[in-house]
Amino acid sequence: MSLPGLLSPLPTINMCGKGRVLVRVDMNVPIDKNSGEILDEYRIEAHSRTIRYLVDSGLPVVVVTHQGRPGDAEFVSLEKHSQALSKYLGMDVHFIDDVMGPRAREEISKLGPGEVLMLDNLRFVSEEIIEGEPQKLAGTYLVTRLAPLFNHFILDAFATAHRSQPSIVGFPYVLPSCMGLVMESEVNALSKVLDARGVSTVLIAGGAKVPETVKTVKVLLSKRIIGKVLLGGLVGQLFLALGHGNNKLMGNVKVGQETINDVLEIMKTFSDSIVLPVDAVQSDDKVVEPGNAQSMLDVGPATIELFNKHIMSADVAIMTGPLGLVEVEKYSRGTREVLRSMVDNAQFTVIGGGHTIMSARKFGLINRISHVSTGGRAFIQFLADPYLPGIKALELSRSRFWV
Repeated sequence: MSLPGLLSPLPTINMCGKGRVLVRVDMNVPIDKNSGEILDEYRIEAHSRTIRYLVDSGLPVVVVTHQGRPGDAEFVSLEKHSQALSKYLGMDVHFIDDVMGPRAREEISKLGPGEVLMLDNLRFVSEEIIEGEPQKLAGTYLVTRLAPLFNHFILDAFATAHRSQPSIVGFPYVLPSCMGLVMESEVNALSKVLDARGVSTVLIAGGAKVPETVKTVKVLLSKRIIGKVLLGGLVGQLFLALGHGNNKLMGNVKVGQETINDVLEIMKTFSDSIVLPVDAVQSDDKVVEPGNAQSMLDVGPATIELFNKHIMSADVAIMTGPLGLVEVEKYSRGTREVLRSMVDNAQFTVIGGGHTIMSARKFGLINRISHVSTGGRAFIQFLADPYLPGIKALELSRSRFWV
């Protein structure tokens, strides 16, 4: 796949066909905060295609990914992820609760053709949180200890390709690297959205990653890639809090002044493009006007109707993040009805993010979506600027090793 501005196509998986391979996937999935069980396995199933391709090619495969962030309830070990991957591959995936220590390196060196080893959570290594330039991150212990054990690196973690972290950009600096099947399909599908100029595009933006979403909405509107933005979730709460002066809605929205300034600028410059909820479902299940809301666990029926009117006139509909607390059934109506409107009306639909995918699967709508992105913020940031750090790293690796 070649994006405008790249000197030549990015290397694809069929080019990484010799020796031991390290595959960076993104199996960061929704986790039940009480039981620790995996709530949705879509990303694991998606990445199993890449791993199966490599196994069928007779290659020793080592899989690395992260799960959650330090301090979060979803920051757990990956043993259950390896069990789920075993199910989709139809073979045993060996798991080791180590990332780069002597045990991990020993198991990697013993791996035979067609065997799969999964290392533990990358973010158990503090270096993985660091962001920087590829050359600098190639010098981290994570990269210097693991890279010599491999012949090729495969980046399949589109969902993390917007992070310039060691496992994303450090390995491509020192190893011949290429896209996995998930990464390649994401770039191909989302490039179609970028090429679809002159069509009506609506973005439904919700979820909890507020600063990233606000920044991206600003860019997408500035570049006129989207015409309307329908806001819900914590992102919608922030816009409502600032627009209505309702500080109670700011209660669980933690953002800095830069994000607040961006919201104020968006509302001033692109007021005709922003569509805010006109009613909200509170924790006491009452439906109230946003200016009077004590909390906002879902959008109300009037908002659903309003959002659907905009979706009905759109050619392309993109959803990133749910509109409410979808883990609780009674607060999932807004997300369900808007997803249904998307598949019933828009010609091309895209969704992304773990909880959005989980919702689409739960509502039986997943197979009606044109493209299901494994990325949450990555796919939206790709639309704003396709040259994500992961894509730049693959181009750099191509120039260093494939030419």
